[in-house]
Amino acid sequence: MDAIEAKADEKKVENIMKAAQIHLVVSTLLVTVTFAAGFTLPGGFDNDPNSSHKGTAILIKNAAFGAFVVTDAIAFACSAGTMFMYFIMAEEIRASKSYGQVYPLIWKLYNDALTLQLLAMFVVVIAFVTGMYATLSRSAALASIVCVIGCTSFLVYFWVYIRAIKNDMKNEQSGER
Repeated sequence: MDAIEAKADEKKVENIMKAAQIHLVVSTLLVTVTFAAGFTLPGGFDNDPNSSHKGTAILIKNAAFGAFVVTDAIAFACSAGTMFMYFIMAEEIRASKSYGQVYPLIWKLYNDALTLQLLAMFVVVIAFVTGMYATLSRSAALASIVCVIGCTSFLVYFWVYIRAIKNDMKNEQSGER
C-alpha cells in the first residue's frame, strides 16, 4: 500500500470515528433513558402491603403497557449493542498497525451500529407512545392525541431522510462528493 492510499484510509477511519463519537452520545442517552424507564414503569407499582402482588406493575395486564415494556427492552438492547460496537471499533483501531488493515472492519461495525441505533430511535418512540397510552387510557381522546403527536416523529424522520438523499444526489451530480 502506498502512502496516498494509507493517508486516504486514515482519513476515512478518522471521519467514521468522529461520527461515531456523536452517535455514542445518542446511544448512551438512550441506554440511560430506557434503563430508567424499565424501573420507573408507567402506572407505578402495587405498594399495598396486604397485596399478594406487592411490587409488581399496576398496569401488568394492559396491552399498551406490555407493548411499552417490549419496545423499551428492544430500544435498550439496540442502544447497548451500539455502544459495544463503538467500543470494539475503538479497540480495533488502537490495536491495529495500519488503517488500511482495520478500515473494512470499522466500516462494517459502523454501519451495523448505525442500523441498530436507528432501530432504537424508532422503537423508543413506540415505547413512549405506548407508555403514555397505557397511563392515559381512561381518557381516550387525550391518549389518542398523544399517540398522533408521538407518531408524527416518524414523518419527521422520513422527511429528514428524503432530504438527505436528495442532498446526496445533488452533491453527486455536481461532483462535490
